[in-house]
Amino acid sequence: MTDIWNDKRRLYVIFTIAALASLGPLSIDTYLPAFPLVQQDLGASSGAVAATLATFFTGLCLGQFIYGPISDRIGRRTPLLAGLAVYILASIGCAFAPNIETLLVLRFVQALGSCAGMVVGRALIRDLFTPQETAQVFSLVMLCMGLAPVLAPLIGQVISANIGWRAIFALCAVFAAVVMKAASAVVPATQKTTPHIGGRFLRTLRELLQHRGFLGYALTGALIQAGLFAYITGSPNFFMEHLGFTSRQYTMFFAMNAIGLIGASQLNTWLLRTRSYAKVLHLVIPISTGAAVLLASRMEVGLPTWVSIVCLFVFVASLGLVFPNSTAGALAEQSERAGSASALLGLIQYGGAALASAVVGKLHSLTNHSMELVILGCALSSVLVLKTLLED
Repeated sequence: MTDIWNDKRRLYVIFTIAALASLGPLSIDTYLPAFPLVQQDLGASSGAVAATLATFFTGLCLGQFIYGPISDRIGRRTPLLAGLAVYILASIGCAFAPNIETLLVLRFVQALGSCAGMVVGRALIRDLFTPQETAQVFSLVMLCMGLAPVLAPLIGQVISANIGWRAIFALCAVFAAVVMKAASAVVPATQKTTPHIGGRFLRTLRELLQHRGFLGYALTGALIQAGLFAYITGSPNFFMEHLGFTSRQYTMFFAMNAIGLIGASQLNTWLLRTRSYAKVLHLVIPISTGAAVLLASRMEVGLPTWVSIVCLFVFVASLGLVFPNSTAGALAEQSERAGSASALLGLIQYGGAALASAVVGKLHSLTNHSMELVILGCALSSVLVLKTLLED
């Protein structure tokens, strides 16, 4: 792995792909503090403004299947640049949206464009690096994605308060333009694969779903990520209602957990120097599950507050170890159909995340411990998949 860090061109490619991966989180997290201003400016209800986030997530899910098969058929570079162009135009459109209906549509289109960076970026990493190297490269990508929940809401708050909410989308467009320039300069036109793979997409999906390694790694990682989204959905209620934290204290602990995720992703880079991505994954999943079990047990035994906080920190941070290694494992044997595999992987991840968030919301009316229960269910399911599909 040392030669990668000494190769400047490959480093530029890695950082460009990391910037591509951050487009989605940037588009989500910078926009959240501006909800009240959008509602006031466009004369919309709070539900309608919240729906602009839902349409973005819908676009993220559906967009996976646009770029994956196309990039397998014609190569990576053209779909990537086309997706970035769509994202830039949609962001500019959002900045000038005259009403909430237009903003709803443009947020969907913006998400479709941002998918290019996610899907093609993952496939590019698989094209350019060995399976063991990809786990370390994905750790660097996690660094950028982990920074989003720490920095993006603050940036969005400052911009919306001083310039206006529309300037947030102008920032997204400018950032994407810079990334597009970098991508056109350093991302190679990777060789297109066998044409029939992209053309027979349904057959390819069926083969991927029957591939034990792909399915095992994809589900193991997606289930832990679903637990993370359960945490994101339920954490305001957990911290501010159950634990009695103020809004400022909640923000501090949310940022602390995000920093833990970033630190774990960089620890993963060090661990991979002497261990395979499979061994690291088998090591961390039981730790994640142990934290989830201990967190859920507070319902019965009344654990101190600090224990709950530590358990959440460990669980959230563990994704910094789970995501890079599970992604590397899922794509390891998919060289000729890496784009399609990346698309299906993204759908599994975001579909599971959306389902976990919805379940937390549904259970909230029935129990005050919906977040802990969903996290526990996700962690136990991840262990089951690991034992069933990824152990001989």
